[in-house]
Amino acid sequence: MDLPLSGIIGAVVGIGIGLVDFGLVASFVRRLLTGRMARLSPRATEGLMRVLFLVNALVFGALGWWFGVSMAGTGLAPTGG
Repeated sequence: MDLPLSGIIGAVVGIGIGLVDFGLVASFVRRLLTGRMARLSPRATEGLMRVLFLVNALVFGALGWWFGVSMAGTGLAPTGG
C-alpha cells in the first residue's frame, strides 16, 4: 500500500489545526465543567480531556488526509478517453 505524500502532509497540517482547535475547545469544556458540573472528579475530567484530544486529532487528521489527497488528485481513477 502506497502512502501519498500529499495525504501525509495534509494529515500533519490537519493535526496542527486540530491542536489549535483542541486548545479552544478544551478551555471551553474545562470552564463548563468547573462552573456547572463540579461533581466530576479530577481523574474523570482528565479522562474526558484525553478522549476529547484523541477524537479531535483523529478527525482533523482524517480531514487533512482527505483534503491533501483530493487537492493533489491522487487516489482518483483515471477517466477513459
